[in-house]
Amino acid sequence: MKLSLNWLKDYIDPKLSTEKLMDRLVMAGWDVESRQTLGSDTVLEVEITPNRPDCLSVLGLAREIGAITGKKIKYPKIKNYKPTSNTIPINIEDKKDCSRHIGTLIREATVADSPAWLQERVNAVSLRPINNAVDVTNFVLMETGQPLHVFDYDKIVGGKIVVRRAKAGEKITTIDGVERALDASILVIADAQKPVAIAGIMGGKDTEVTFSTKNILLESAHFDMTLMRRASRRLGLRSDSSYRFERNVDWPGVLVGANRATDLLLEPTKGHCTARTDAAYAPKGSFKPIKITVDEIENLLGLKVTLADLKRIFTSLDFQVSLKGPSLMVLAPSFRGDVKQSVDLIEEVARTIGFDRIPTSLPQIRAQNLIMDPRPAQIKKIIRETLMAGGVDEVVTLSMTNAKDLAKCRQENLKAVRVFNPLTVDQQLMRPSLLPSLLSIVAGNFNHGQKNLCLFEIAKRYFHEGEKTTLAVLLTGSRYQDWRLSRKEQMEFFDLKGALKNVLDALGVDVSFQASQESFLDEACRSALKLNGQALGAAGKLDRSVLKNWDIKHQDIYFAEIDLETLFVLPQKRRPFKPLPEFPAVVRDVSVSVKKDVAYGSIEDVCRCHGGDILCDVQFIERYAGDKITPGSKGLVFSLIYQSPKRTLREEEVYRTHQTILQALNTKLGATLR
Repeated sequence: MKLSLNWLKDYIDPKLSTEKLMDRLVMAGWDVESRQTLGSDTVLEVEITPNRPDCLSVLGLAREIGAITGKKIKYPKIKNYKPTSNTIPINIEDKKDCSRHIGTLIREATVADSPAWLQERVNAVSLRPINNAVDVTNFVLMETGQPLHVFDYDKIVGGKIVVRRAKAGEKITTIDGVERALDASILVIADAQKPVAIAGIMGGKDTEVTFSTKNILLESAHFDMTLMRRASRRLGLRSDSSYRFERNVDWPGVLVGANRATDLLLEPTKGHCTARTDAAYAPKGSFKPIKITVDEIENLLGLKVTLADLKRIFTSLDFQVSLKGPSLMVLAPSFRGDVKQSVDLIEEVARTIGFDRIPTSLPQIRAQNLIMDPRPAQIKKIIRETLMAGGVDEVVTLSMTNAKDLAKCRQENLKAVRVFNPLTVDQQLMRPSLLPSLLSIVAGNFNHGQKNLCLFEIAKRYFHEGEKTTLAVLLTGSRYQDWRLSRKEQMEFFDLKGALKNVLDALGVDVSFQASQESFLDEACRSALKLNGQALGAAGKLDRSVLKNWDIKHQDIYFAEIDLETLFVLPQKRRPFKPLPEFPAVVRDVSVSVKKDVAYGSIEDVCRCHGGDILCDVQFIERYAGDKITPGSKGLVFSLIYQSPKRTLREEEVYRTHQTILQALNTKLGATLR
């Protein structure tokens, strides 16, 4: 909003230098963006927030300046022109689109150049003087904030005005000389035959007022703000009028603008006001008084005020104020739709006093004994330290995803929480899985040539029944490269399993790996993690169809997801000190052939079940599935480590226990020695 200081002084003289006036406006919440000198005038560019359309006028800003400086405003004297018996036919087809339309007919007018004072005011706010009729509407627009338009009444077919939606196929040439196609989403002002203006945005060229105009129809109206905004965007057309209609003009101000413009038109044009019609549909609802006390204001702002101070502040802003005991009942004016509750009134007090004049003070904080469970934070810390020590990098991704990415991960069956007003189509859902987020990172890294990745994330998954803190681990590519090795070893499922085991061991949690049915994992390499029979998560190799959906080729990806909420509620276990062994260990390597569907975990369970007190560990060494293995079988090599903390083991007792284990593997799992 451009504010001419010469124009401002027609209503109020703040008796401040330009610099001090700018400073007071800024401290009242107004952003003064620039300052320009035009001859003897100074013009300020003031940023007006969308909730304050009342300040899109010189009088609106004068009211604000009067409140913050304590100076009185000299409002212009406006004659009240009432509807006449000689009416102008105005038909409003839908009162929701147009709740008020005032038509004023001025006959025998002389349209000419505007007087010098009027041209000066219009020029000051960067509007081009056209003629005395059009310049008056622009002057009143900038003075009061009420948009107006003038028509050449003799060019209106049938002498009637119809406010309606445009019909399919209708066109209009606006005053800028551009022909524009209309549709039913656009409100128009029409005569008996065709549209003569795009309501609230721009008039038509066929009915514009020129120097040959003799009879002027002045329009002042109130149009639906949402409809104006949509029409302006639809046409790619914005004007000073549409800018104000989009922010909602004051309904009573429609009459004020019509009266002010009629006053100013009659003098320079020498015309006569012969008819006026006020087609009005009063809006439903009304402003209600807001109760506020001195204590409320002092507690929130931290400064001392009196009832007299408050009454002066609110009255200067055109609020109606009445005392009710120790409280004030404050009624906001019709043009202040942003004031709805007591905190809004407190903001008005703070702005008027000046934010720089509010004393700074520390907030009062009352100490409370909050019982917090330290276990979740401790578990997260242990997980991070363990994984990062193993060379796995932590990532942080967005909490939102979309249905398309879930479908690409074959997780469309998950019931995700939908975002009502997403910023983008890619953020429609609160993610029920961390897999889409991590795969998007993998795809981006692959596109940049980085294909060796070890990633983890600790974040929340979202469901209708609540949130779940989750650990996700993803491994792909080659293991850590030792320059001395000639062959690059690719990561496999056991690398993922080892990383998970390290984490769970650090937490003192013993889980079992069992068969899984997760559709996004390869059916030949997938496991479910279970703790005391309760599902904890899943781990395995991502199915080839999932990788194809993400355009990932020629590389395997291993992924695991663990629900940490289950671990948070477990009792904290103390890990007892385990002394270093004093006696030597005996190692026996075992190479067996078993059916492919036999899990390594089952083999380890059988070994430990029959190893007695002297079997201290089972270590996997190698898996083989070559030509020397019977079809449908696989070869496994692992070591059995025997050791006693009390004595040196004898060969015969190791042999006896070892044979017992081998016999059990053969009997229970069908394993044969190789």
